[in-house]
Amino acid sequence: MEKSFLRRLSEPLIGAFLLACLPGTPAGPAGPPGVVLAAGSRLWEVHLTVEAKGDYTIGGAGAPIAGEYTCRLRWEGRLEPDEDDFLLVHLKTEVLEWRLRETAGSAGRETTLEAPAAPAPSLRMNYVLKDGREVEFFFELGGISIPLHPLPHALALELPRSSGRTPGGPGQAYGNFVCRGSSRVAIPEADLTRRKPERHFSWEWRKERQYIRDGRVLTVVQSHAAEAVVTLTAR
Repeated sequence: MEKSFLRRLSEPLIGAFLLACLPGTPAGPAGPPGVVLAAGSRLWEVHLTVEAKGDYTIGGAGAPIAGEYTCRLRWEGRLEPDEDDFLLVHLKTEVLEWRLRETAGSAGRETTLEAPAAPAPSLRMNYVLKDGREVEFFFELGGISIPLHPLPHALALELPRSSGRTPGGPGQAYGNFVCRGSSRVAIPEADLTRRKPERHFSWEWRKERQYIRDGRVLTVVQSHAAEAVVTLTAR
């Protein structure tokens, strides 16, 4: 079990929930200022489920390569009031589904490979931020390299993440390539006062990029449709 301390910051990030590995302390019955716990509750259980279906193509490496995948992961933890702040406790992460299938070669002469069950994508909750009247979740999936077929240089399979304040050069952050919906995962602060609220978020993402490898230009197109579900249960 991983405990993380969520410390209130100075302006402009007052109320930020940052993940720093410090020992936890017992949770008190009262929430931070402005947040009233549901009657009789002392904490919130947090369940985040992220699901994606995606595909990719790699051109310029000789035989064309195409892959498709499905993944579904769940992160579980809890928010514990701690005076004016919170403790964010990571309990476990589960891989509920992971499949990746890839073909290479021209029509009628393809070879097909399937990714093993391990390694599977990772789901990391980077931090949670209370900003104004919203609580925003910042997470990312990653850890998978492509292609499965031989290629001198591996590429990263770009999996879903919340957009928010994610890094990236001008115009190159994950959210810049969301073509439908929004990958910002934020719930109203009022949800913390309810017994078991659940929020659904969905978006579509597509990115085309060129790489120079060993004097060759690779054109890589990746896309996915994603859904994130956040459930809070007051205890």
